[in-house]
Amino acid sequence: MAATHPHTVLGAAWAMLQPAADAQGQHLQAHAACLLGDYQRARLLWERLAQSGDGEAQLHLGQLAQRRTA
Repeated sequence: MAATHPHTVLGAAWAMLQPAADAQGQHLQAHAACLLGDYQRARLLWERLAQSGDGEAQLHLGQLAQRRTA
């Protein structure tokens, strides 16, 4: 069964407890961290992905940076 994007706080909490062995799992955990207000953890997860050339992670890092300056 493929993991789905967390849309609720309960779903986000569940996603944070799952192992994130691949990029998709790390993206899901980063989205879950944002939903739970843990922006530092989301940033760290997306930074790791971005360093490996993941464009989606780079996009989300930019969005986090914009959120902090708004």
